[in-house]
Amino acid sequence: MSDLTHLSALDALSAYRSCELSPVEHLDALLARVETVDAVAVGEGPINAVVDLFAEEARAVAREAERAYDRADGDPEALAELPPALGLPMLVKEQHDVRGRSATRGSAALAGSSAGADHPIVARLRAAGAALFGRTTTPELSCATFTQTAEWGITRNPYSRAHTPGGSSGGSAAALAAGYAPLATASDIAGSTRIPAAFCGLVGFKTPYGRTPAVPPLNLDTFRGDHMLARTVADSAFATTLIAGIHPADHSTVPLTTGESPVPTSLPGAAAVHGLTVGISRDLGCYEVDQDVLEGFEAVVSALASAGAEIVEVDPGLSLDDIDNAAMVHFGHLLTGNMRRLAGGDLDSLEPYSRVFVERATEWARRYTAVDGLMYENAVQRAIAHAMSGLDVMLTPTSAVAALEAGNMYLDGIARPSGHEDFYWRAHMTLPFNIANRLPVLAVPSGLGRTGVPVGVQIVGHPYEDASVFRVGAAIEELLPFPAMPQVG
Repeated sequence: MSDLTHLSALDALSAYRSCELSPVEHLDALLARVETVDAVAVGEGPINAVVDLFAEEARAVAREAERAYDRADGDPEALAELPPALGLPMLVKEQHDVRGRSATRGSAALAGSSAGADHPIVARLRAAGAALFGRTTTPELSCATFTQTAEWGITRNPYSRAHTPGGSSGGSAAALAAGYAPLATASDIAGSTRIPAAFCGLVGFKTPYGRTPAVPPLNLDTFRGDHMLARTVADSAFATTLIAGIHPADHSTVPLTTGESPVPTSLPGAAAVHGLTVGISRDLGCYEVDQDVLEGFEAVVSALASAGAEIVEVDPGLSLDDIDNAAMVHFGHLLTGNMRRLAGGDLDSLEPYSRVFVERATEWARRYTAVDGLMYENAVQRAIAHAMSGLDVMLTPTSAVAALEAGNMYLDGIARPSGHEDFYWRAHMTLPFNIANRLPVLAVPSGLGRTGVPVGVQIVGHPYEDASVFRVGAAIEELLPFPAMPQVG
């Protein structure tokens, strides 16, 4: 196999089972890739996506996996008894605890912290046989859509070093795009999986609330969804089977039998969209969308129509003010309170962008009660539900802005076509679907923008009907091949 660094997860597992590829050989190729590429300055600087490697621990898992595959010797019954991801190398976002490893969240306020136990997703990946071998960067406390901290520096996009891979799962996204691993964990409370997926030509799944487990106190935050970034739709669906379902320590988790099965048994590709009703909204009624993003969106719409999907224009009629009110009241009463707790009340210890976020959300929490926030959330949810009535799925762009600059904290907001937005989050189209967070949303690439940074679309399903978005995503992947991974070394 010539390119082990961009092998899909399912292709790697297939090669392990046929003994065409050793998990040890695969892991060593990925470790070499990280060690020879990640810290090398090219153009504006290094990719800088990985903060911690634990190679020997991972090699021990890979060696045992190699022995298990050798013992099975291709026998289907013996292979069926093996863990589903046995020996597969994976990376973990630093937000997701790995026992005995750093738990600083990129914050000076948590300097020296380490994890006493695995995050539930990490524990499930271990149980599935994964060879976890490193941690990826995040913005401080995962509260930005770019990835940089004083502790770790700036993480750059492998497609264009002048731009960010997004955030907060930016390190995971940059790592996959650069060929460091086939899968990496991610999270999404305002777009933190989908925005990096869009900017790095990847597949990012925002799970419906409760599909995957988390840890207190924010396991009870209904905006939350933890999952993994992948290079293919099939890999994303496979990852769901590893981490989803009821967890005894997280009473927010839902069973896999809720609604349609969360993972389809097959992904038939373009044939799956024939006869489907696909609603399309270019702007959700309120976003100013960059031309590069619109061109990618139209390419996807045209491809779906050519495959026999019925395309219906819809307008949820959302407003940025309503989205702000719903989200910032929510964050002001929950997320920023947790950030203050983690910082020991010392906001001066936080990064400038973290302080701006805390101050902004706190002002909303002073202005509106938690019940006011619920009223705003319900208004957004009702508008989306009304727009999706009669549809199989809805399609929108993922980010209205085609790219963000690396190293720019956007403290003064962001320029948009008709003026200036004082908060740069208003240039992403992900947040409405954290507010309406029982909906599964799959972000997939739609092309390359003029800067060389990929652009993407979101496929939105009805509550807990996860299989629908995977099927449409697989069709898009077949009809409009995703951008080739960048050549970084």
